[in-house]
Amino acid sequence: MIVVIGALTIGSLLSIWALDAATGDLPGAKGSQDRKAAYAAAESGLDYYRFRLANDNDIWKDCATVDPPGTNPRSPINQQWNGTGADPRQWKNVTGSSAQFTVELLPANGAAACNTAQPEATMIDTSSGSFRIRATGRVGKVKRSIVGTFRRKTFLDFLYYTDYETMDPIATSNPTWSQDNCVRYRPDRPNGCVQIQFGSFDRLNGPVHSNDSWLICGGATFGRTSADKLESSQAAPGWVSAGCAGSPNFRSPLKAGVPSMDMPDTNSSLASAAVNPYRYTGKTLITLKGTVMDVTLSDGTTLLNQPLPANGILWVGDGGCAVPDDPPPNAKYNESAGCANVYVHGTYSRDLTIASARDIIVDGDITHTDTAVAGLIAENFVRVQHKVTWSGNTCTGDAPGVAGDRTIDAAIMSVQHSFFADNYDCGSPLGVLHVFGAIAQRFRGTVATSSGGTVATGYAKDYNYDDRFHYRNPPFFLSPVDSAWLRIRQNEQVPAT
Repeated sequence: MIVVIGALTIGSLLSIWALDAATGDLPGAKGSQDRKAAYAAAESGLDYYRFRLANDNDIWKDCATVDPPGTNPRSPINQQWNGTGADPRQWKNVTGSSAQFTVELLPANGAAACNTAQPEATMIDTSSGSFRIRATGRVGKVKRSIVGTFRRKTFLDFLYYTDYETMDPIATSNPTWSQDNCVRYRPDRPNGCVQIQFGSFDRLNGPVHSNDSWLICGGATFGRTSADKLESSQAAPGWVSAGCAGSPNFRSPLKAGVPSMDMPDTNSSLASAAVNPYRYTGKTLITLKGTVMDVTLSDGTTLLNQPLPANGILWVGDGGCAVPDDPPPNAKYNESAGCANVYVHGTYSRDLTIASARDIIVDGDITHTDTAVAGLIAENFVRVQHKVTWSGNTCTGDAPGVAGDRTIDAAIMSVQHSFFADNYDCGSPLGVLHVFGAIAQRFRGTVATSSGGTVATGYAKDYNYDDRFHYRNPPFFLSPVDSAWLRIRQNEQVPAT
Protein backbone atom coordinates (compact mmCIF):
# COMPACT_ATOMS: atom_id res chain seq x y z
CA MET A 1 0.00 0.00 0.00
CA ILE A 2 2.83 2.37 0.84
CA VAL A 3 4.46 1.65 -2.51
CA VAL A 4 1.17 2.26 -4.38
CA ILE A 5 0.52 5.54 -2.54
CA GLY A 6 4.09 6.68 -3.33
CA ALA A 7 3.69 5.83 -6.99
CA LEU A 8 0.38 7.72 -7.17
CA THR A 9 1.95 10.72 -5.48
CA ILE A 10 4.88 10.75 -7.89
CA GLY A 11 2.52 10.36 -10.85
CA SER A 12 0.36 13.23 -9.66
CA LEU A 13 3.38 15.47 -9.25
CA LEU A 14 4.56 14.58 -12.76
CA SER A 15 1.11 15.40 -14.18
CA ILE A 16 1.01 18.73 -12.37
CA TRP A 17 4.52 19.52 -13.67
CA ALA A 18 3.58 18.58 -17.25
CA LEU A 19 0.38 20.66 -17.08
CA ASP A 20 2.31 23.62 -15.72
CA ALA A 21 4.93 23.30 -18.45
CA ALA A 22 2.26 23.10 -21.15
CA THR A 23 0.19 26.00 -19.91
CA GLY A 24 3.34 28.04 -19.37
CA ASP A 25 3.88 28.05 -23.16
CA LEU A 26 0.46 29.54 -23.85
CA PRO A 27 1.40 33.22 -23.29
CA GLY A 28 4.44 32.78 -25.53
CA ALA A 29 2.40 31.11 -28.24
CA LYS A 30 -0.30 33.79 -27.99
CA GLY A 31 2.36 36.51 -28.17
CA SER A 32 3.85 34.90 -31.27
CA GLN A 33 0.43 34.73 -32.90
CA ASP A 34 -0.24 38.37 -32.08
CA ARG A 35 3.13 39.42 -33.51
CA LYS A 36 2.42 37.59 -36.76
CA ALA A 37 -1.08 39.05 -36.93
CA ALA A 38 0.23 42.57 -36.26
CA TYR A 39 2.79 42.22 -39.08
CA ALA A 40 0.09 40.94 -41.44
CA ALA A 41 -2.06 43.94 -40.47
CA ALA A 42 0.84 46.30 -41.27
CA GLU A 43 1.21 44.63 -44.68
CA SER A 44 -2.54 45.15 -45.19
CA GLY A 45 -1.95 48.85 -44.58
CA LEU A 46 0.76 48.96 -47.26
CA ASP A 47 -1.43 47.09 -49.72
CA TYR A 48 -4.40 49.34 -49.00
CA TYR A 49 -2.40 52.50 -49.64
CA ARG A 50 -0.94 50.98 -52.81
CA PHE A 51 -4.53 50.30 -53.94
CA ARG A 52 -5.46 53.92 -53.25
CA LEU A 53 -2.35 55.08 -55.14
CA ALA A 54 -3.17 52.90 -58.14
CA ASN A 55 -6.56 54.58 -58.40
CA ASP A 56 -5.15 58.08 -58.01
CA ASN A 57 -1.46 58.57 -58.85
CA ASP A 58 -1.47 62.01 -57.23
CA ILE A 59 -3.18 61.15 -53.95
CA TRP A 60 0.13 61.54 -52.12
CA LYS A 61 0.10 65.24 -53.10
CA ASP A 62 -3.01 65.71 -50.97
CA CYS A 63 -1.39 64.19 -47.88
CA ALA A 64 -4.23 61.65 -47.88
CA THR A 65 -4.90 59.21 -45.02
CA VAL A 66 -6.21 55.66 -45.04
CA ASP A 67 -9.86 56.71 -44.78
CA PRO A 68 -11.90 53.95 -46.44
CA PRO A 69 -13.85 54.49 -49.68
CA GLY A 70 -17.01 56.50 -49.14
CA THR A 71 -15.37 59.01 -46.82
CA ASN A 72 -13.43 62.11 -47.68
CA PRO A 73 -10.44 60.97 -49.82
CA ARG A 74 -8.69 64.26 -49.22
CA SER A 75 -8.59 64.17 -45.42
CA PRO A 76 -5.63 65.74 -43.61
CA ILE A 77 -2.65 63.51 -43.04
CA ASN A 78 -2.39 61.33 -39.96
CA GLN A 79 -0.14 63.09 -37.52
CA GLN A 80 3.13 61.43 -36.66
CA TRP A 81 3.06 60.15 -33.09
CA ASN A 82 5.97 60.72 -30.73
CA GLY A 83 4.89 57.83 -28.46
CA THR A 84 3.61 60.00 -25.61
CA GLY A 85 0.14 61.28 -24.89
CA ALA A 86 -2.96 60.37 -26.88
CA ASP A 87 -2.39 58.52 -30.18
CA PRO A 88 -3.74 60.87 -32.91
CA ARG A 89 -3.59 58.29 -35.69
CA GLN A 90 -6.66 56.75 -37.29
CA TRP A 91 -6.85 52.97 -36.88
CA LYS A 92 -8.75 50.85 -39.40
CA ASN A 93 -10.04 47.34 -38.83
CA VAL A 94 -8.75 44.46 -40.91
CA THR A 95 -11.84 42.75 -42.32
CA GLY A 96 -12.71 39.58 -40.42
CA SER A 97 -10.08 40.15 -37.75
CA SER A 98 -9.52 41.96 -34.49
CA ALA A 99 -6.31 43.39 -35.96
CA GLN A 100 -6.05 47.04 -37.02
CA PHE A 101 -3.69 49.15 -39.13
CA THR A 102 -2.84 52.79 -39.64
CA VAL A 103 -0.77 54.51 -42.35
CA GLU A 104 1.40 57.59 -42.01
CA LEU A 105 3.11 59.54 -44.80
CA LEU A 106 6.74 60.15 -43.89
CA PRO A 107 7.96 63.61 -44.94
CA ALA A 108 11.28 63.99 -46.77
CA ASN A 109 14.09 66.53 -47.10
CA GLY A 110 13.88 67.55 -43.44
CA ALA A 111 10.22 68.65 -43.64
CA ALA A 112 8.13 68.26 -40.48
CA ALA A 113 5.05 66.97 -42.32
CA CYS A 114 3.51 66.58 -45.75
CA ASN A 115 2.38 70.00 -46.99
CA THR A 116 -0.31 70.19 -49.71
CA ALA A 117 1.08 73.58 -50.79
CA GLN A 118 4.50 72.03 -51.45
CA PRO A 119 3.95 68.28 -51.90
CA GLU A 120 7.08 67.58 -53.97
CA ALA A 121 9.36 69.49 -51.62
CA THR A 122 7.96 67.87 -48.47
CA MET A 123 7.29 64.31 -49.66
CA ILE A 124 9.56 63.38 -52.59
CA ASP A 125 13.14 62.63 -51.61
CA THR A 126 15.21 64.81 -53.90
CA SER A 127 18.06 62.29 -54.10
CA SER A 128 15.98 59.28 -55.17
CA GLY A 129 12.63 60.52 -56.51
CA SER A 130 10.82 58.27 -54.03
CA PHE A 131 8.45 58.76 -51.12
CA ARG A 132 7.85 56.65 -48.01
CA ILE A 133 4.91 55.61 -45.90
CA ARG A 134 4.80 53.77 -42.59
CA ALA A 135 2.09 51.19 -41.94
CA THR A 136 1.63 49.99 -38.36
CA GLY A 137 -0.46 46.96 -37.42
CA ARG A 138 -1.67 46.20 -33.91
CA VAL A 139 -3.31 43.28 -32.13
CA GLY A 140 -4.01 43.93 -28.47
CA LYS A 141 -0.89 45.55 -27.09
CA VAL A 142 1.39 44.21 -29.84
CA LYS A 143 2.41 46.61 -32.64
CA ARG A 144 4.66 46.17 -35.68
CA SER A 145 5.59 48.81 -38.26
CA ILE A 146 6.69 48.47 -41.90
CA VAL A 147 8.16 51.31 -43.96
CA GLY A 148 7.36 51.08 -47.67
CA THR A 149 9.19 53.06 -50.37
CA PHE A 150 7.44 53.98 -53.64
CA ARG A 151 9.03 55.21 -56.87
CA ARG A 152 7.61 55.89 -60.31
CA LYS A 153 8.82 54.41 -63.54
CA THR A 154 10.86 57.37 -64.64
CA PHE A 155 12.79 58.77 -67.57
CA LEU A 156 15.90 58.10 -65.51
CA ASP A 157 15.29 54.37 -65.82
CA PHE A 158 16.62 54.77 -69.35
CA LEU A 159 19.76 56.06 -70.99
CA TYR A 160 17.73 57.25 -73.95
CA TYR A 161 14.06 58.23 -74.20
CA THR A 162 12.14 59.81 -77.08
CA ASP A 163 8.48 60.51 -77.62
CA TYR A 164 8.83 60.93 -81.41
CA GLU A 165 11.66 59.48 -83.52
CA THR A 166 11.44 62.31 -86.02
CA MET A 167 13.13 65.68 -86.23
CA ASP A 168 11.65 68.49 -84.20
CA PRO A 169 9.33 70.45 -86.54
CA ILE A 170 10.86 73.77 -85.50
CA ALA A 171 14.27 72.58 -86.73
CA THR A 172 13.08 71.59 -90.21
CA SER A 173 13.03 73.69 -93.37
CA ASN A 174 9.22 73.83 -93.26
CA PRO A 175 8.20 74.09 -89.58
CA THR A 176 4.50 74.79 -90.23
CA TRP A 177 4.01 71.74 -92.47
CA SER A 178 6.06 69.54 -90.14
CA GLN A 179 4.09 70.65 -87.09
CA ASP A 180 0.81 69.83 -88.85
CA ASN A 181 1.90 66.49 -90.30
CA CYS A 182 4.86 64.98 -88.47
CA VAL A 183 3.90 65.07 -84.80
CA ARG A 184 2.70 61.48 -85.15
CA TYR A 185 4.19 58.07 -84.58
CA ARG A 186 5.91 56.31 -87.47
CA PRO A 187 2.95 54.26 -88.79
CA ASP A 188 0.94 57.49 -89.25
CA ARG A 189 3.70 59.84 -90.44
CA PRO A 190 3.54 60.80 -94.12
CA ASN A 191 6.43 60.96 -96.53
CA GLY A 192 8.24 64.28 -96.28
CA CYS A 193 8.86 64.17 -92.54
CA VAL A 194 12.53 64.21 -91.60
CA GLN A 195 13.35 60.66 -90.52
CA ILE A 196 16.45 60.32 -88.34
CA GLN A 197 18.27 57.01 -88.29
CA PHE A 198 20.75 55.24 -86.07
CA GLY A 199 23.98 54.51 -87.92
CA SER A 200 26.41 51.63 -87.56
CA PHE A 201 28.75 53.86 -85.54
CA ASP A 202 26.08 54.63 -82.90
CA ARG A 203 26.25 53.04 -79.47
CA LEU A 204 23.52 53.33 -76.84
CA ASN A 205 25.16 51.68 -73.86
CA GLY A 206 22.19 51.30 -71.54
CA PRO A 207 18.42 50.79 -71.37
CA VAL A 208 16.34 52.53 -74.07
CA HIS A 209 12.66 53.48 -74.45
CA SER A 210 10.75 55.22 -77.24
CA ASN A 211 7.04 55.77 -77.65
CA ASP A 212 7.85 55.58 -81.39
CA SER A 213 9.67 52.96 -83.48
CA TRP A 214 13.32 53.30 -84.49
CA LEU A 215 14.82 53.70 -87.96
CA ILE A 216 18.10 51.79 -88.03
CA CYS A 217 20.87 51.65 -90.63
CA GLY A 218 23.32 48.77 -90.27
CA GLY A 219 24.76 47.48 -87.03
CA ALA A 220 23.96 50.13 -84.40
CA THR A 221 24.32 48.73 -80.88
CA PHE A 222 21.57 49.00 -78.24
CA GLY A 223 22.12 48.03 -74.62
CA ARG A 224 25.09 46.62 -72.74
CA THR A 225 23.83 43.29 -71.39
CA SER A 226 20.60 41.33 -71.22
CA ALA A 227 19.75 43.28 -68.05
CA ASP A 228 19.18 46.54 -70.00
CA LYS A 229 15.54 47.10 -71.00
CA LEU A 230 14.99 47.96 -74.67
CA GLU A 231 11.42 49.15 -75.27
CA SER A 232 9.18 50.53 -78.01
CA SER A 233 5.53 51.43 -77.56
CA GLN A 234 4.82 50.61 -81.20
CA ALA A 235 3.85 47.23 -82.63
CA ALA A 236 6.45 44.51 -83.07
CA PRO A 237 9.23 44.49 -84.01
CA GLY A 238 9.47 48.11 -82.78
CA TRP A 239 12.00 49.19 -85.44
CA VAL A 240 12.31 49.48 -89.22
CA SER A 241 15.30 49.12 -91.48
CA ALA A 242 16.70 52.09 -93.38
CA GLY A 243 17.74 49.67 -96.13
CA CYS A 244 21.41 49.48 -95.15
CA ALA A 245 23.54 46.37 -94.99
CA GLY A 246 23.84 44.70 -91.61
CA SER A 247 21.49 44.27 -88.68
CA PRO A 248 21.20 46.11 -85.36
CA ASN A 249 22.88 44.59 -82.34
CA PHE A 250 20.25 44.31 -79.61
CA ARG A 251 22.07 43.09 -76.52
CA SER A 252 18.73 42.55 -74.83
CA PRO A 253 15.54 41.52 -76.64
CA LEU A 254 13.63 44.55 -77.90
CA LYS A 255 10.20 44.52 -76.28
CA ALA A 256 7.51 46.13 -78.45
CA GLY A 257 4.02 47.31 -77.52
CA VAL A 258 4.93 48.49 -74.01
CA PRO A 259 2.87 51.31 -72.42
CA SER A 260 3.98 54.78 -73.44
CA MET A 261 5.65 57.25 -71.09
CA ASP A 262 4.39 60.79 -71.62
CA MET A 263 6.57 63.86 -71.28
CA PRO A 264 5.20 66.65 -69.03
CA ASP A 265 3.94 69.72 -70.88
CA THR A 266 6.27 72.15 -69.15
CA ASN A 267 9.09 72.45 -66.63
CA SER A 268 7.51 75.53 -64.99
CA SER A 269 7.01 73.69 -61.67
CA LEU A 270 10.78 73.98 -61.17
CA ALA A 271 10.51 77.76 -61.00
CA SER A 272 8.71 77.52 -57.66
CA ALA A 273 11.14 74.87 -56.38
CA ALA A 274 14.10 77.26 -56.77
CA VAL A 275 14.66 79.86 -54.06
CA ASN A 276 16.43 83.22 -54.12
CA PRO A 277 19.15 84.01 -54.98
CA TYR A 278 19.07 81.02 -57.37
CA ARG A 279 16.29 82.40 -59.57
CA TYR A 280 17.93 84.26 -62.45
CA THR A 281 16.46 86.13 -65.42
CA GLY A 282 17.68 86.28 -69.01
CA LYS A 283 20.89 85.07 -70.62
CA THR A 284 23.02 83.44 -67.92
CA LEU A 285 26.57 82.05 -68.12
CA ILE A 286 27.58 79.44 -65.53
CA THR A 287 31.00 77.98 -64.79
CA LEU A 288 30.81 75.11 -62.31
CA LYS A 289 33.73 74.79 -59.89
CA GLY A 290 33.13 71.95 -57.45
CA THR A 291 30.78 73.18 -54.73
CA VAL A 292 30.71 76.76 -56.09
CA MET A 293 30.11 78.46 -59.43
CA ASP A 294 30.74 81.71 -61.26
CA VAL A 295 27.55 83.24 -62.68
CA THR A 296 27.45 86.00 -65.29
CA LEU A 297 24.05 87.67 -65.33
CA SER A 298 22.17 89.18 -68.27
CA ASP A 299 23.44 92.68 -67.41
CA GLY A 300 27.06 91.51 -67.59
CA THR A 301 27.62 91.34 -63.83
CA THR A 302 29.67 88.31 -62.75
CA LEU A 303 29.10 86.73 -59.33
CA LEU A 304 32.20 84.79 -58.32
CA ASN A 305 32.31 81.63 -56.22
CA GLN A 306 28.61 81.40 -55.50
CA PRO A 307 27.78 78.27 -53.45
CA LEU A 308 25.65 75.76 -55.31
CA PRO A 309 22.02 75.95 -54.09
CA ALA A 310 21.34 74.10 -50.86
CA ASN A 311 18.23 72.41 -52.26
CA GLY A 312 20.02 71.67 -55.54
CA ILE A 313 17.77 73.57 -57.99
CA LEU A 314 18.66 76.63 -60.07
CA TRP A 315 16.08 78.32 -62.35
CA VAL A 316 16.50 80.80 -65.21
CA GLY A 317 13.40 82.60 -66.49
CA ASP A 318 12.65 84.93 -69.38
CA GLY A 319 13.01 88.67 -69.03
CA GLY A 320 11.74 89.83 -72.41
CA CYS A 321 13.21 87.86 -75.30
CA ALA A 322 12.94 90.28 -78.23
CA VAL A 323 15.41 88.39 -80.45
CA PRO A 324 15.62 84.66 -79.67
CA ASP A 325 18.52 82.68 -81.07
CA ASP A 326 17.85 80.85 -84.31
CA PRO A 327 16.74 77.29 -83.54
CA PRO A 328 19.01 74.38 -84.29
CA PRO A 329 20.63 73.61 -86.59
CA ASN A 330 21.35 77.30 -87.38
CA ALA A 331 22.53 78.67 -84.04
CA LYS A 332 24.30 82.03 -84.14
CA TYR A 333 24.30 82.79 -80.37
CA ASN A 334 22.90 86.28 -80.90
CA GLU A 335 19.89 86.12 -78.57
CA SER A 336 18.71 89.16 -76.63
CA ALA A 337 19.96 89.56 -73.07
CA GLY A 338 16.47 88.88 -71.74
CA CYS A 339 16.26 85.40 -73.30
CA ALA A 340 16.45 82.61 -70.73
CA ASN A 341 19.33 80.78 -72.41
CA VAL A 342 21.82 79.19 -70.03
CA TYR A 343 25.42 78.56 -71.11
CA VAL A 344 27.11 76.07 -68.79
CA HIS A 345 30.33 74.09 -68.39
CA GLY A 346 32.66 72.98 -65.62
CA THR A 347 32.90 70.41 -62.85
CA TYR A 348 30.38 69.94 -60.04
CA SER A 349 30.77 68.03 -56.77
CA ARG A 350 27.29 68.50 -55.28
CA ASP A 351 23.92 67.39 -56.63
CA LEU A 352 22.50 70.05 -58.94
CA THR A 353 19.69 70.63 -61.42
CA ILE A 354 19.81 73.59 -63.82
CA ALA A 355 16.44 74.43 -65.37
CA SER A 356 15.62 77.02 -68.02
CA ALA A 357 12.43 78.49 -69.47
CA ARG A 358 14.22 78.36 -72.85
CA ASP A 359 17.47 76.61 -73.87
CA ILE A 360 20.48 75.16 -72.10
CA ILE A 361 23.69 75.35 -74.16
CA VAL A 362 26.62 73.16 -73.15
CA ASP A 363 29.64 75.30 -74.10
CA GLY A 364 32.34 73.05 -72.62
CA ASP A 365 32.71 69.73 -70.82
CA ILE A 366 30.43 69.09 -67.84
CA THR A 367 31.95 66.58 -65.44
CA HIS A 368 31.50 65.55 -61.82
CA THR A 369 33.59 64.54 -58.84
CA ASP A 370 32.70 62.43 -55.81
CA THR A 371 29.19 60.96 -56.03
CA ALA A 372 27.37 64.04 -57.32
CA VAL A 373 24.65 63.85 -60.00
CA ALA A 374 23.28 66.67 -62.16
CA GLY A 375 20.27 67.42 -64.34
CA LEU A 376 19.86 69.82 -67.26
CA ILE A 377 16.14 70.50 -67.87
CA ALA A 378 15.18 72.90 -70.65
CA GLU A 379 11.68 73.89 -71.67
CA ASN A 380 12.97 74.06 -75.25
CA PHE A 381 16.33 72.67 -76.40
CA VAL A 382 19.40 71.29 -74.68
CA ARG A 383 22.19 72.08 -77.13
CA VAL A 384 25.88 71.28 -77.57
CA GLN A 385 27.57 74.44 -78.71
CA HIS A 386 29.25 74.33 -82.14
CA LYS A 387 30.39 77.69 -83.47
CA VAL A 388 30.65 78.12 -87.22
CA THR A 389 31.27 80.98 -89.65
CA TRP A 390 28.42 82.50 -91.61
CA SER A 391 28.05 84.27 -94.94
CA GLY A 392 24.59 85.74 -94.56
CA ASN A 393 22.48 82.72 -93.66
CA THR A 394 24.89 80.24 -95.21
CA CYS A 395 27.28 78.28 -93.01
CA THR A 396 30.77 78.24 -94.50
CA GLY A 397 32.60 75.99 -92.01
CA ASP A 398 33.80 75.55 -88.46
CA ALA A 399 34.81 78.65 -86.53
CA PRO A 400 38.48 78.85 -85.52
CA GLY A 401 39.33 76.93 -82.37
CA VAL A 402 36.32 74.60 -82.41
CA ALA A 403 36.91 71.82 -79.89
CA GLY A 404 36.81 68.10 -80.66
CA ASP A 405 35.32 65.54 -78.28
CA ARG A 406 32.72 66.77 -75.79
CA THR A 407 31.80 65.15 -72.42
CA ILE A 408 28.53 65.65 -70.53
CA ASP A 409 28.02 63.89 -67.18
CA ALA A 410 24.35 64.67 -66.52
CA ALA A 411 20.73 63.71 -66.99
CA ILE A 412 19.45 65.74 -69.94
CA MET A 413 15.79 66.61 -70.55
CA SER A 414 14.19 68.69 -73.30
CA VAL A 415 10.53 69.04 -72.36
CA GLN A 416 9.14 70.52 -75.59
CA HIS A 417 11.89 69.92 -78.13
CA SER A 418 15.22 68.05 -78.49
CA PHE A 419 18.81 67.41 -77.49
CA PHE A 420 20.81 68.82 -80.41
CA ALA A 421 24.32 69.58 -81.58
CA ASP A 422 24.22 73.11 -82.95
CA ASN A 423 25.07 73.41 -86.66
CA TYR A 424 25.58 69.65 -86.81
CA ASP A 425 25.30 69.66 -90.63
CA CYS A 426 28.10 72.16 -91.26
CA GLY A 427 31.86 71.88 -91.09
CA SER A 428 33.93 68.78 -90.46
CA PRO A 429 33.58 65.78 -88.11
CA LEU A 430 33.94 67.12 -84.59
CA GLY A 431 34.86 63.96 -82.72
CA VAL A 432 32.83 61.98 -80.19
CA LEU A 433 29.99 63.24 -77.99
CA HIS A 434 30.37 61.37 -74.69
CA VAL A 435 27.23 61.45 -72.54
CA PHE A 436 27.38 59.67 -69.21
CA GLY A 437 23.91 59.87 -67.70
CA ALA A 438 20.51 59.88 -69.41
CA ILE A 439 18.73 61.71 -72.25
CA ALA A 440 14.99 62.40 -72.44
CA GLN A 441 13.52 64.45 -75.30
CA ARG A 442 10.16 64.96 -76.97
CA PHE A 443 11.60 64.79 -80.52
CA ARG A 444 14.67 63.00 -81.76
CA GLY A 445 17.59 65.41 -81.79
CA THR A 446 20.42 65.29 -84.33
CA VAL A 447 24.12 65.51 -83.60
CA ALA A 448 25.70 64.40 -86.92
CA THR A 449 25.32 63.62 -90.58
CA SER A 450 26.80 60.45 -92.05
CA SER A 451 28.16 59.24 -95.33
CA GLY A 452 29.10 55.66 -96.11
CA GLY A 453 28.51 54.59 -92.51
CA THR A 454 30.87 57.17 -91.01
CA VAL A 455 30.41 60.65 -89.55
CA ALA A 456 30.52 63.40 -92.18
CA THR A 457 29.75 66.38 -89.93
CA GLY A 458 29.02 66.77 -86.24
CA TYR A 459 29.57 64.20 -83.49
CA ALA A 460 29.62 60.43 -83.29
CA LYS A 461 27.54 59.24 -80.32
CA ASP A 462 28.98 57.58 -77.24
CA TYR A 463 26.04 57.49 -74.83
CA ASN A 464 26.49 55.59 -71.55
CA TYR A 465 23.95 55.04 -68.79
CA ASP A 466 24.73 56.13 -65.24
CA ASP A 467 23.50 53.18 -63.17
CA ARG A 468 23.18 55.40 -60.11
CA PHE A 469 19.94 56.68 -61.64
CA HIS A 470 18.32 53.39 -60.64
CA TYR A 471 18.27 54.72 -57.09
CA ARG A 472 19.29 58.40 -57.25
CA ASN A 473 17.85 61.44 -59.01
CA PRO A 474 19.21 64.89 -59.68
CA PRO A 475 17.20 67.29 -57.48
CA PHE A 476 13.56 67.76 -58.58
CA PHE A 477 14.02 65.86 -61.84
CA LEU A 478 10.67 65.67 -63.66
CA SER A 479 8.67 62.43 -63.92
CA PRO A 480 6.43 61.09 -66.69
CA VAL A 481 2.78 62.14 -66.69
CA ASP A 482 0.51 59.56 -64.98
CA SER A 483 3.32 57.07 -64.49
CA ALA A 484 2.38 54.40 -61.95
CA TRP A 485 4.03 54.28 -58.53
CA LEU A 486 5.82 51.02 -57.79
CA ARG A 487 6.71 49.71 -54.34
CA ILE A 488 10.44 49.23 -54.68
CA ARG A 489 11.19 47.99 -51.16
CA GLN A 490 9.83 47.54 -47.66
CA ASN A 491 11.49 46.94 -44.31
CA GLU A 492 10.32 46.52 -40.75
CA GLN A 493 10.89 49.38 -38.35
CA VAL A 494 12.08 48.12 -34.98
CA PRO A 495 10.77 49.06 -32.53
CA ALA A 496 7.33 49.77 -33.92
CA THR A 497 5.83 53.21 -33.48
